[in-house]
Amino acid sequence: MEQIVDLLGQYGLIGLIIISFTESFISPILPDILLIPMALAEPEKAIYYSAVATGASILGGLVGYLAGRRFGLPIIQKFVPQKHVDRIQHWVTNYGVWAILLASLAPIPFKFVSISAGVFRLNMTLFLFAATLGRAKRFLLEGVLIYYYGLYAMELLKEFSDTTLIATGVIAVIIWIAVKRKRNKVKVREN
Repeated sequence: MEQIVDLLGQYGLIGLIIISFTESFISPILPDILLIPMALAEPEKAIYYSAVATGASILGGLVGYLAGRRFGLPIIQKFVPQKHVDRIQHWVTNYGVWAILLASLAPIPFKFVSISAGVFRLNMTLFLFAATLGRAKRFLLEGVLIYYYGLYAMELLKEFSDTTLIATGVIAVIIWIAVKRKRNKVKVREN
């Protein structure tokens, strides 16, 4: 894997586009591995690099979504261990866009998210919306912090750990569920 990252790193921006695009549907290599060193090497271009990674990741996510929609469960079973398929289906079918947004922020391969959204027929517009928000928050946060703080940004990124991001997402889902239940109770009373 290191050899692939080194090879893509030699191609600079093109390598970043390739790694960001393919991570969204077939590659296990996270774009951050290339994005962060590139941004640290040229902090004045950090936001640009992170915007490129975001765009390429969303386009790759669309490929994953369409592959999942076209090929169904067999494709997800090829990439995701069976023990996780039921859990993913539960999250996508019950929480839809929230599950996609939360997973977009997490440091898990985005291919699991994009392919699952297609397999379980999440609305494509909602998928693209959630993927855009999640991927932009993830990559642009890195770019903005590096642009303004340089090497100190790495300490900030460690401070805002993945656990913090996931906890924020879980809290958002809990709030959404509570609001949805309250609305349903109001509708029942009105009928």
